[in-house]
Amino acid sequence: MIANADSFRRVAAGASLVLAPLCLLAGMIADPKEPGVDDPLVYAHNPGAAGLSATLLHYAWVLFVPGVIGMVHLVRRKGVVLANLAGAVAVIGLINFSAMMVADFFDIALYRDLSEWQAAKIMAGSAHPALIAGWQLPGMIGSTAGLVLVAVAYAWAGRARWWFPAAVLVGLVVWIAGTRSWTPVLAFGGPAILLAAFGHVGFSIIRMPDGKWWPREHAAS
Repeated sequence: MIANADSFRRVAAGASLVLAPLCLLAGMIADPKEPGVDDPLVYAHNPGAAGLSATLLHYAWVLFVPGVIGMVHLVRRKGVVLANLAGAVAVIGLINFSAMMVADFFDIALYRDLSEWQAAKIMAGSAHPALIAGWQLPGMIGSTAGLVLVAVAYAWAGRARWWFPAAVLVGLVVWIAGTRSWTPVLAFGGPAILLAAFGHVGFSIIRMPDGKWWPREHAAS
């Protein structure tokens, strides 16, 4: 399969759509935060769990990239412009979002080696305008909006039913609400919805014949 360009890229794209939300769900489960407890030292007190969670979340956003590219590749004629633009926004956003996970490791080290107020001051001081404008906003807005719009383009092209982009939107909204309030049922439920939605599409791409991945009229052109 590795020697077959179409098969390898198709399976890689499909597998990424399964593994990305799976890593997101696992990363949220591994997070050592406790419901109703706002403890800034939680990562410093649980460095192993915090490091595992950050790593899984990093790979969640990274693994979405080949999946998004694969979905955009399958959108032809209807929805092409939206797919291309949304795909570019999503990929840039996902790359930025994955890089932001490294902040958890600084959180661990600072709160472990410094007093709480010193660590908090340094973390607050790191919120440079360039970091917010060039990393955080593109990462958070680009990845979430991009994933939803790519899903819309994918359904518009007839590749999936309209429940797919609706499920992606609901999953992301539920996940964001869960992370802000740290409500486990929401923090875990959102990624579970995304796993069901993207997993369904991912497996359909994996099972797809190479002829549908790269139709003859495009291969001959």
